[in-house]
Amino acid sequence: MAGAIVSVSTGALSTLLPKLSLLIQGEYKLLKGVKGGISFLKDELTSMHTLLVKLANNEEKLDEQVKDWRNKVRELSYDIEDCIDLFIHKVSSSNAKASLVRKMAAKIRKLWSRHKIANLIEELKARVIEESDRRSRYNFDEVADKFSHIQIDPRLPALYVEAEKLVGIDGPREKIIEWLEKDESHKLKVVCIVGFGGLGKTTLANQVYHKMKGQFDCSSFMPISRNPNITKILTDLLKELGSSVDTSDDERQLICKLRTFLQRKRYLVIVDDIWSAKAWEVVKCALPENNLCSRIISTTRNADVATSCCSSLAGYIHNMQPLNEQDSQKLFFKRIFGDKSACPPYLEQVSHGIISKCHGLPLAIISIASLLAGKSHLKEQWEQVYNSIGFAFSQQGIRDILLLSYYDLPIHLKTCLLYLSVFPEDYKINREELIWRWIAEGFISEVKGQTLDQVAENYFNDLVNRSMIQPVDIKYDGRADACKLHDMVLDLIISLSTQDNFTTIVEGEQYKCPPNKIRRLSIHSKCLEDEVMQEIMTNCSQVRSISFYGLQDQEISLLPTLNSLRLLAFEDYWHRHGNKNIKYLGRFFQLTYLKIKSITELPEQIGDLRNLLTLDIRSSRVEKLPSTIGCLKNLVRLLVDSDVELPNEIGDLQALQQLSRAFKYNSVVFVEQLKRLTNLRAIDIDLHGSEQLGDHDTARYMEALKSSLAVMGKLQILQISYGNDTVIGEKLMDLLCYSPCVRKLVIDNCIFSRLSKQLGLLVNLRHLEIGVRNIKQDDLCVLGSIPTLLFVRLFVKNEPDERLAIGSHQFRCLKQFIFKNHGGGLEMLFMQEAMPELRWLSLEFRARLTDCKMGFEFGFKHLASLEHLEVSINCHFATRSRVEAAEAAVRNAASAHPGCPTVEINRVWESYMVDDEQGGGVTYDQ
Repeated sequence: MAGAIVSVSTGALSTLLPKLSLLIQGEYKLLKGVKGGISFLKDELTSMHTLLVKLANNEEKLDEQVKDWRNKVRELSYDIEDCIDLFIHKVSSSNAKASLVRKMAAKIRKLWSRHKIANLIEELKARVIEESDRRSRYNFDEVADKFSHIQIDPRLPALYVEAEKLVGIDGPREKIIEWLEKDESHKLKVVCIVGFGGLGKTTLANQVYHKMKGQFDCSSFMPISRNPNITKILTDLLKELGSSVDTSDDERQLICKLRTFLQRKRYLVIVDDIWSAKAWEVVKCALPENNLCSRIISTTRNADVATSCCSSLAGYIHNMQPLNEQDSQKLFFKRIFGDKSACPPYLEQVSHGIISKCHGLPLAIISIASLLAGKSHLKEQWEQVYNSIGFAFSQQGIRDILLLSYYDLPIHLKTCLLYLSVFPEDYKINREELIWRWIAEGFISEVKGQTLDQVAENYFNDLVNRSMIQPVDIKYDGRADACKLHDMVLDLIISLSTQDNFTTIVEGEQYKCPPNKIRRLSIHSKCLEDEVMQEIMTNCSQVRSISFYGLQDQEISLLPTLNSLRLLAFEDYWHRHGNKNIKYLGRFFQLTYLKIKSITELPEQIGDLRNLLTLDIRSSRVEKLPSTIGCLKNLVRLLVDSDVELPNEIGDLQALQQLSRAFKYNSVVFVEQLKRLTNLRAIDIDLHGSEQLGDHDTARYMEALKSSLAVMGKLQILQISYGNDTVIGEKLMDLLCYSPCVRKLVIDNCIFSRLSKQLGLLVNLRHLEIGVRNIKQDDLCVLGSIPTLLFVRLFVKNEPDERLAIGSHQFRCLKQFIFKNHGGGLEMLFMQEAMPELRWLSLEFRARLTDCKMGFEFGFKHLASLEHLEVSINCHFATRSRVEAAEAAVRNAASAHPGCPTVEINRVWESYMVDDEQGGGVTYDQ
């Protein structure tokens, strides 16, 4: 069955049916009568699968009796698949090198397996017949399930800016800023923004934060959440403010460090989404009153918490109000049409009706508008949406609105969305890791001409477009590196996941055993009693995935009988005896995704995980991978840290597509093995230098690298570092042309003496980060001729000895340009029609006068699409007048731009700036 997937609507039926066919048609030596029983199961389950798909498309209309039948069939499908998988594994397991005794024992086990499956098939047949009889009472009309996939809406980033800056946000933002800037005294002041979920409290706080943070010595945006992990919050706050962190510190030590660090600094801290006065009291202890005009902004849904925030300090409570009718219309029409005037006249009346039912709640407006944006503009469809919206302005009313969007999702998107319930509140979900998890769980269907990763990214983009998830860290190419969930959406999907026994979430220190078998388990608790943990693991005999979040120094004994386990992830977990957790690792034969921390070694049995797709041991303490890694024939991603020694058997991983941090390895042998990895799409490698290799081995090493690059026809991401070895560097520049399909090229921690013209041969390159000792105008012409470049980060060691100009036929598609000049002075002009698509320009240069031939001359006015200009001026041993001259040159050039881009000028190493009378004698070169 092409495109078979596991889903919340049909359970494992889609993946189970092909396995039943395999048993019937395959060469398995089944006992008499077993094939007939399997054929019966297949026919009955096929019919049930068809009906479950119909029910999924009418989910909101199902009564409790039908839901109960659906749930039983779903659970049955998981049990049958587990049984079939275990049987196939036992019958297929063989070892040609085994002794005679072991071979005889294996035959006995296989014979036992055949007898056992005969008994199980009879039991399963009885369960299927029982459910089939029950099914005959229900009949449902078929409803077609249509799904059209689209790319991320290109208007989406602009929509977020519009929603935040233009739709009802300006007045409240300026009011809060005005109150915060009133400086009757130097005391600490607090603003608490309070209001119903979905009114835009975080959006408002974020706008104030970004407009004011430049006035403070340090700043941080700190989410709290309903069940806060205070230790993690304080640790993250220390990191973001710029202080060093010791992961072994407890809450008291972290509070002391924060108070000491902030005592002499003017700070701005956003404390977002506080649910209890107790959480606020802990956070307040870490933020000292230092009489330096520091500011705190908090947000909460609870008026009592807001009062607590402002009671003991100079405080102001800002009550959020719903959007007025005009702003509601603006937000609604902007999401669907881009402009109110684009709304067809025949839809205006029903549009106003829909908007009025949203009661000015931005979340509700965006959710309904996102639903309608993907539909045709038929009046009947819009009226159907209008009639479905509840009238009550209440939590249930908003839930009904969100449910409308959920029910509108196709089956595969419902499944992927509900899976996000495994992540804790306020968790920043990495897009790539989420995609890998979806694939490991079996949620992604095969589509001809696309990889599973590409299909999964389409799912991710579709959820973003439907406003079900919030994109985070949107890059130059429009892709979001991560996502987050709105609290109300998270509440909804947790409720739905629990109701459908899709996921089981353990929070706090208590545990209530669910009535059904645990299929997917996610533990969000910081600490659980040993008895509680043991009870949880005992109920996990048929669990498919386990994720741990926040646990610290707690013994976890995974049962060796978890034959159904597909995914095991230890996230944010530390345990001094971590190796005990992988004692039975080799027995999890179904495992496809493994992410482990707090271990020092991997067992040899890792090679038994023949279905493993992703092995992620980053942030572990593993120093060497066992040679049995080479047995993982299906491994797609191998993610390790730079201090992990890789084995020579790396070439045996024929399916490998991604290899990270290949820094420690047997130099020549390893690089020669790389040529066997013909499916490799991404590699991060540190090249060994001539001092490590010797003259003879250096030549052999570079020849092996050349031949490996030549056969990696699918390589798209190449990240290389080589420690500034000039011999390696000169040869490497010429070798880059052997990877013509590369889309992202990053040369880390090293400086080329020149830029080769052969870089122009990389006609598919979209992302380039590279450093060069000297830059010439001709070098810019070479880079500018690459037709597909979207992002360039160019570091130059020495100051240019000529004016640099970007012509009209260069960098035609570039979206972001970062130019870092470590020398002094900079003269860079952008000619007519230069870089027509550039949105973000970042420049960094030194203002130091000594030995500097260049002045400061810029021309930005021809950059037609420029939205943001960021300039960093290195003040190290520069005179004050020279720094000010550089700033004036930037501002004058920016003021001539007709589009009025945002301009951000930063001084780096400002404390090392010298007075004008001292500047003449300074010769220090950093």
